[in-house]
Amino acid sequence: HPRRLVLGSRDRVMSKQHRFTSRTKARKRAADVVYEADQRGMGSNPDVLRDLLRERRVITAAQTPLPEFSIQIIAGVADNLRRIDSLISAHARVPGLDRIAAVDLAVMRVAVWEMLENDEVSPIIVIDEAISIVRSISTDTSPSFVNAVLDAIRKDLESPAWSRRQGSEGEASVVDSDHDEAVAESAHDGESLPVQEAPVRSLPAGAKPLDGGSVEDELDELLEEY
Repeated sequence: HPRRLVLGSRDRVMSKQHRFTSRTKARKRAADVVYEADQRGMGSNPDVLRDLLRERRVITAAQTPLPEFSIQIIAGVADNLRRIDSLISAHARVPGLDRIAAVDLAVMRVAVWEMLENDEVSPIIVIDEAISIVRSISTDTSPSFVNAVLDAIRKDLESPAWSRRQGSEGEASVVDSDHDEAVAESAHDGESLPVQEAPVRSLPAGAKPLDGGSVEDELDELLEEY
């Protein structure tokens, strides 16, 4: 994937010419399983996702085998769920993950795992992939919202403060809750979290099934549209 556009613009990685490669399809299949686990009431319990992955690895005549990359992603999301959700919560600027449409949350969980653990792919491409997926399966406002949240997370992960924090923890499995609060507070610039009506925890209207200038300045506007 070439780096088509420069990060920072709302439309920077929203190319309508994005092709669904085998890796894109594997990411989409992974998001499908993460979405289903969420519908089963996963919450913050990664064992629900692990159990579902075990089910999906049992191939029947009615199923298409999960690609190995999908399996790697799903297992990685399960192993890093707390860390992933902490980052999304800190940067989505909503009072709880249940305020994010389940489809968008599943895709963002997959993307954040890649930004954290997959050194083979640049964050720019990860965000580009996530946007192309939500554009095909979610609402019209989802691409802008997902773009803004993931780009804010990318900036946090690339900051010196993140590197120092990871080194002081000694391991990458836990995100300090005090830091998450500080990130959220600094992102708000003193504003309170916007209150939204929680979207229905199901596929958005008109969506297809899953298996078939700065970001901070834009977030308030994007969340109002979302």
